[in-house]
Amino acid sequence: MLRIIVITLTFAVLWSIRWFWFAGPNQALIENWVTGGAGIATYSAVRQVGFPNRYDLTLNNLRITDGDSQIFETDVLQIMRLAYRQDHFVLAVSNDIKIIGKNITTSQNRASIVNQKNDVQRVVWEANDIALDNGTTIKHGQLAIIVPPNGREITLYLQLSEIAQNGMVVHENAKLQVKLQLQSVPDTSTLAKFVTSLKTGFISAAISNPDDAEQMKQLTEFRNIGGTTSHFPVLATLFK
Repeated sequence: MLRIIVITLTFAVLWSIRWFWFAGPNQALIENWVTGGAGIATYSAVRQVGFPNRYDLTLNNLRITDGDSQIFETDVLQIMRLAYRQDHFVLAVSNDIKIIGKNITTSQNRASIVNQKNDVQRVVWEANDIALDNGTTIKHGQLAIIVPPNGREITLYLQLSEIAQNGMVVHENAKLQVKLQLQSVPDTSTLAKFVTSLKTGFISAAISNPDDAEQMKQLTEFRNIGGTTSHFPVLATLFK
């Protein structure tokens, strides 16, 4: 029995040392990614908890701007990962956020970032009870973003359910796949560099529904960004 107690206490002490040993580098890694480079992001406070199995870093009043352009705002951003997994981050943000100056209200707002094989990055964002400034509501939304390590094409998968305008459901479900061709390879080493690489502009954006061509026809009559101005019968309300 004494041997078991000694082994258990030794393991607990070693694990505690390990947690605190990596806590500092984990916080530095995230803060450097957010604030490194051009310094487009600011926040008022940072705090890290989660002992013994997780690292939970909280940034308060996070603002991402580029000059006079407001890109993203949230009162709270939590970045969490398990202590034994360094390639998977879970993010949680406030129910009320701003994206490109537009207010978005949700009942649940979270995302995950996973580094997959061959350094492919997969970002998945999902939210429930989404309400936009223009009166559009969405019961559930999910956006997946695939960022390759070297290629110039970013792939987005968007799924929306119960899209309503002024209380009336205009579409039960919508699924879109968007392939964005960038002028340069996206740089995800810091937040500032990633935003800068997106600023270089899009060469093209191919939009489709790989599962249902007929639904795609109902959703929109265009295939490239240049034709979005007039033909967007269902989802146009999301961008007004």
